[in-house]
Amino acid sequence: SGINAEYEPHKDDTEFTVPAYPIRDSEPEEKQRARLLWQSRKRGISENCLILSTFFSEVGPSLTREQLHQFDILINSVDSDWDLYYWMTGKDQPPPPFDTEVLAMLKEFTQNKEMKDRTRQPELD
Repeated sequence: SGINAEYEPHKDDTEFTVPAYPIRDSEPEEKQRARLLWQSRKRGISENCLILSTFFSEVGPSLTREQLHQFDILINSVDSDWDLYYWMTGKDQPPPPFDTEVLAMLKEFTQNKEMKDRTRQPELD
């Protein structure tokens, strides 16, 4: 008896899929940059949050509108945090829709050739 007795998990043979990410073509650029700054800090595993937030803090202000779109799709459409991490670090090759100019920039960024301290997320203004 009780709540647990009434619960029956849903069973079927389909795999879980993440719904398509809605494109925000009409979003003002200033709003898009603010949203992406926030979202770059909240992307699953801590490693991704550190990479994405420091990247967007350092490089985001100079990204073109097309590059912002690529970044948006990358951080909001990939359903596996580990896939994203392995693509950014160059361990794995991404599929064509995600193999973009911005991902190449992220790969270069993660190499950290300047040995910058990127152990904490940047402060929000």
